[in-house]
Amino acid sequence: MADLQQIVGAILRDLAKARFGTDLYSRSIARYYENDYLLRKFPVPRADVEEVEIDLKFSIAGIEGSDVNSEGREANVAVLLERTVETLVATFLDLSRAYVDADADGLGTDLKATMTKGFGSAALRIELRQKGLRYFIESYTHLIGPDGDFDADLALKELRRPFRWGLEEYRAEDADPDRVRAALDRVIDHAFQQEPFIAGVRSLAEPIKSIWQSNYDARLDVEVQGDRLAQFSEKAISSVKIKAVVRNLVWTEVKVDERKYRHTLTSD
Repeated sequence: MADLQQIVGAILRDLAKARFGTDLYSRSIARYYENDYLLRKFPVPRADVEEVEIDLKFSIAGIEGSDVNSEGREANVAVLLERTVETLVATFLDLSRAYVDADADGLGTDLKATMTKGFGSAALRIELRQKGLRYFIESYTHLIGPDGDFDADLALKELRRPFRWGLEEYRAEDADPDRVRAALDRVIDHAFQQEPFIAGVRSLAEPIKSIWQSNYDARLDVEVQGDRLAQFSEKAISSVKIKAVVRNLVWTEVKVDERKYRHTLTSD
């Protein structure tokens, strides 16, 4: 017996290997075509696997919970983080806008002179959302403990940097960097100390804990050997249709800057 995912993966892998084998054969016979006066006038034959449909028959032998494979758990956390970051950004912008508008010592005037976007900008909202979500995706391994304990204090501390980077994206070209940074630090410090924003970050702890403890992946053990399947009734046999397409990728040279090029795989 084996996992269903292993069997499906082996089928897809073998399709790619089959294509690789035919390409190697085409390369070999291409030499004969090149050196033969008559064959040189004909195209070199090459098998092209455009689409394959397989009807896989199997019988479910058992289902086991697995806490080793964590793809499902991480996917659920990713959805939670995306929704929370959206709320955090909206809260941050509301708090920042109110703080700047009510400030009496010239902070609002200073920001208007150094920033090209205000706190009501849709572009700024998108920028902060992307920066915040990227932070959580890259840092969740040390924000979430083995038992699902979320470190909200660390998140509040480290979120300052991506939020400031997002704001600095809209710094005026002629603005003094130190002046901008000092003004933005005041705004960020204020927003991050407000209860609505703190509560938004801390709200991640309970659902993450729940996902970590209750979510697990299932291992589906199946029987696929023909002689074994023949012993089962039709009701005990399941099937799944696999439609696969083998696509071609080619190496292309992409210009990165004036003097630098990079090779990358792109669709044929």
